[in-house]
Formats: sequence, C-alpha cells, structure tokens
Amino acid sequence: MDADRSTVFLAGCRVARSRIHGLGLFTRIAITGRRKLGELSGTLRRLPLARQEHQRRAVIQLVEFSRRWALDLTDGNAFRHLNHSCRANCYLRVIDRRVEVYSRAAIPAGAELTVDYGETMHRGGMACDCGAPDCRSRI
Repeated sequence: MDADRSTVFLAGCRVARSRIHGLGLFTRIAITGRRKLGELSGTLRRLPLARQEHQRRAVIQLVEFSRRWALDLTDGNAFRHLNHSCRANCYLRVIDRRVEVYSRAAIPAGAELTVDYGETMHRGGMACDCGAPDCRSRI
C-alpha cells in the first residue's frame, strides 16, 4: 500500500486519550475484517543505538527487524499510537523493512485499534492494562 492510501485511512481515525495507556488510535469508521489499514512510518535506525535511546523513554515506539535494524516510530504517522492488547483487533505484518497494519476481524466505529506487542523492551517487562478478560498481566 502506498503512503497515500495509509493517509486516507488515517483520515478516518483520531488520536485520543486511551484507557489502556496514554494516547491511542481510534477509528471513526467501521472496518471490515482482514483489511490492510496501512503502514507504520518512521526512520530506519541502527538497532543498538535506537534501543539504548528508547529504553530511557516511558513510551517505546520501535519495531525491531533484526539484530541490526529497527524502525523508529517517534516521528512517524498516527499508527505509532497503536496500544497493546492481549486481545488485539489488529496485527502487524513485517515485509523486509516495512510494517503493515491489518484488522483481524470487523471493528466497530469508535473502537481503539490495538496490536499484541509480544515482548517489550522495558527491562523487567511491564504491566499490561489492556482490560481483556484473558489479559496476560505482563508484556
């Protein structure tokens, strides 16, 4: 998907305060299941340095591709506000050094868009406040 299609989809979203954590990305429109929503944008960075810088931050906005490279989302598009949920309604697909966002199933208008982060870079992990009935309590 090109950047223009991501921009069109993001126009149907809003960044707002999240009950999960800080800011989240919310859809203004209903989304069908298994739909490509767009791509995360950011700066390709060498991993060791990017990881060091992000570990000092309260919010880590980094997608690691390999032991050498990561996508730093700090100055990226609104997809950087995707919060974690143990019962996520979206998933990420990594192709080379691109990160695509897809809906898992139908998502109603007004819902927060979430992904499962897997393991966090925070030392010692971090508590999960996603509110899902089957929440793992930690990421």
